Amino acid sequence: MFADGIYEVIPVYHGNPFRLNDHLNRLQYCLEQIKLTSPYSSEQWQTIIEQLIERNGGGHMSIYLQVTRGVHDERDHLYKENITPTVLLMASPLTVAEQPLTSCKATLLADTRWQHCDIKSIALLGNIMLRNQAQAKGYDEAILHRDGKITEGTTSNVFIVNGGIVYTPPQNNYILGGITRDVIIEICHTAGVEIQQQCIHIEQLLAADEVWISSSSREISPVIQIDDKIIGHGKVGPISKTLFAEFQHFKRQLLATKSK
Repeated sequence: MFADGIYEVIPVYHGNPFRLNDHLNRLQYCLEQIKLTSPYSSEQWQTIIEQLIERNGGGHMSIYLQVTRGVHDERDHLYKENITPTVLLMASPLTVAEQPLTSCKATLLADTRWQHCDIKSIALLGNIMLRNQAQAKGYDEAILHRDGKITEGTTSNVFIVNGGIVYTPPQNNYILGGITRDVIIEICHTAGVEIQQQCIHIEQLLAADEVWISSSSREISPVIQIDDKIIGHGKVGPISKTLFAEFQHFKRQLLATKSK
């Protein structure tokens, strides 16, 4: 009732959970931030997830995992001791077809959410309101800012390119460090593309040679327009194309790995 809980979404390829340790580490971190003791150890979570995968026939799927504080006999804002957390896990089909490189348009909006966006909270009302505000204006996503600095999108992380160097905001309490974001940073290193994690001001974003947003569903989506400002002459830039190709190569290798 208070959105007092944490969630994770874990893709599964050929019955193998993708970067399960990373997801479980983030789950543990978020639970600790809200003073909610994890009902299971990492090993127990892994066993439960393996059982869920097996019961759903293996293959490709998406696992949604949610932990809320539990049920108490009265409605109260205070944390209660000796309550058993409520745990939900469910599996959904996952489409893994290679995606085309698709550009999008974004709008700049003030980041009006709370100051603990690094916690993967089930309380997503702030994100929902901002995303719908962007859609109502005719844009695919909102790129958010605080005190003149870019944080993230409502459902995505943000990258820019200036002078051949990729920049992305540093991981802090104002952004949720996405697993896809981590993969892109790793791909930059392996592809020999310099990447720096540092604050990005609005002026730098609008003057960038290239901009893209990333998420597990979007992967890499170049932004060719932000409000009335055209980015990169309205065309997808060369580094976006290179990293998109490298990401698809990474994904093909992942999908080629069968369950043991």
